[in-house]
Amino acid sequence: MRRYYSLLFTICLIFSVCTSTLLTSCASKRKAVKDSADGTTSATAVTTKPTGERRQEPQVVTLVNQNRQSATGLRSRMNIKLAAGGKSASVGGTLKMKRDEVVQLTLTALGLFEIGRMELTPDYLFVLDRVNKQYVQVRWSDIEPLRAVGADFYTFQALFWNQLFVLGSKNMPSQDDFRTETSGKRATLMPKNQHTAVNQEALQFIVNTSLNLIEQAKLSTAKSQNLNVTCDYSDFNKLEGKSFPNGMNLAITAGAKRYSANIDLSGPQVDENMKDLVTKPNSSYRRVSFDDIIKQLIK
Repeated sequence: MRRYYSLLFTICLIFSVCTSTLLTSCASKRKAVKDSADGTTSATAVTTKPTGERRQEPQVVTLVNQNRQSATGLRSRMNIKLAAGGKSASVGGTLKMKRDEVVQLTLTALGLFEIGRMELTPDYLFVLDRVNKQYVQVRWSDIEPLRAVGADFYTFQALFWNQLFVLGSKNMPSQDDFRTETSGKRATLMPKNQHTAVNQEALQFIVNTSLNLIEQAKLSTAKSQNLNVTCDYSDFNKLEGKSFPNGMNLAITAGAKRYSANIDLSGPQVDENMKDLVTKPNSSYRRVSFDDIIKQLIK
């Protein structure tokens, strides 16, 4: 049983590492992804000129922003299935978020006791292993690929809150930040500056224009590099009068390798009274490096 929970922690950690490093491992030579006629996506060459029945839709960003949650705190029970390195595991837990402070995922065994947690804060990524009494903590500024392209805590916070974002900024983007192409009931949004020398990420959002909801956020490379980071949203329900996804599927593919986290929320609710959520491990916990965890996995 102990070995099983150690595996859960390891998968969670590997996924965290892959999310933060693979996300920007191709800070150069990225190509934009063209939206297909039926609203699906694939890694192809850059295409910015509207074709076929595509038309410019200047109000999409404004309408999507109007659906942003105004609450600063959210909590929910969750079930999460993690898969990495050919191994997978499912576990229950909770998701707690305080805007601009922390995104915290807590893993529990049998719904009774905590076995680990992952926290994203403005300064660092933190993963705690309660089974083996160890933890990993790394500053965003120490992850060179992230720093180089401006991806940080605010990037991941926007993903968890189902919000539009532009790399390198923590502010709510405006209509002027994106170029927009529509096809049927789907719109593809791509940052206007993403092909500059400073920022070449192929970031795009797929929006349901009937509901003005983000259905997918994606970072991808040219087909020759074969790297994709995709976050799909599903099961939208009303939360404080606005739609919020109860399903979140975060997946990374790099060559033949695939990493994923399927998160299903149960009963999300606004909570503006949560106290400080940031974890401070006591002296009984040993700080380890990512390399240490990988070595344990190999053994």
